[in-house]
Amino acid sequence: MNNGFYTALGTPLDDTGKLQKSSFEAQIERQIDAKAAGFLCMGSMGNMVGVRESEYFNVAKTCVLQNRKRLPLMIGVMDNSIGRVLDRVNTLDGLNIDGVVATTPYYYRSNQEQIVTFYDEIAKKSKFPLFMYDLPGVTQSPITADTVIRLMKNKNIKGIKSGNMNLLSEIMRCGVDYSSFDMFYSGLDTFDIALKGGITKNLDGMFASTPVNSEKMYHGDNPSKYLNNILSLRNMFIKHGVLNSFSYAMGLLGCPGHYHEDYTGDIGEDAKREIKEFMSKIGEI
Repeated sequence: MNNGFYTALGTPLDDTGKLQKSSFEAQIERQIDAKAAGFLCMGSMGNMVGVRESEYFNVAKTCVLQNRKRLPLMIGVMDNSIGRVLDRVNTLDGLNIDGVVATTPYYYRSNQEQIVTFYDEIAKKSKFPLFMYDLPGVTQSPITADTVIRLMKNKNIKGIKSGNMNLLSEIMRCGVDYSSFDMFYSGLDTFDIALKGGITKNLDGMFASTPVNSEKMYHGDNPSKYLNNILSLRNMFIKHGVLNSFSYAMGLLGCPGHYHEDYTGDIGEDAKREIKEFMSKIGEI
């Protein structure tokens, strides 16, 4: 996979939980126009754990058809057992994708031996390449460098996404051949530092709501300036509710829908005003 920014796409749903197809397609085109390097469909920002089972395949298929193999595409298959993850993987049978992405189980805390078993068994039975997703803030189970190095021996495990720069740096320094193992850094606050340190594949959901600044960050001459814009908007999202704010921002970009949990509502008018004014200031609308 090429260097650059990989967008964790949002999933726009209607009031009944069905995909808003035209909105999703417009989002994908905006990212391709912004020179994104690839996609993660139904990751954390894509609210995979909130997408209805009956709509899961439709979201994945729509993404595949709209992308038309123009960029590498991975699909989230996160769940709490080997069997349930493989059920999701098998649902995707026949789709032309570049891999599936799974966190460690997020309901139970896992030790490193259990993590090795979890990923190894999924990779052995998956029709698609498997990418690990290190998300200890949610799963309570950080993946260590030793565990990653052990799992790299499985030829169907092709990479890892992590916000832990030390983890990725340790893998790069340990002497193993990682030339065919993709490492996606998701520590948004230090993307500019990671780029300077040789970690050149960055993946995050904020790119979906900041295509203009994302393109300038990776294809311009002042990455830190545009990263600061993205971080400032991210901080507004945190203040007002991340996915709810993201829903409003995506609507401003012409990609409307419910990107947030179905048990939460819209943000307030003051929050909308603040986000809209800032997105205008940084050139996104």
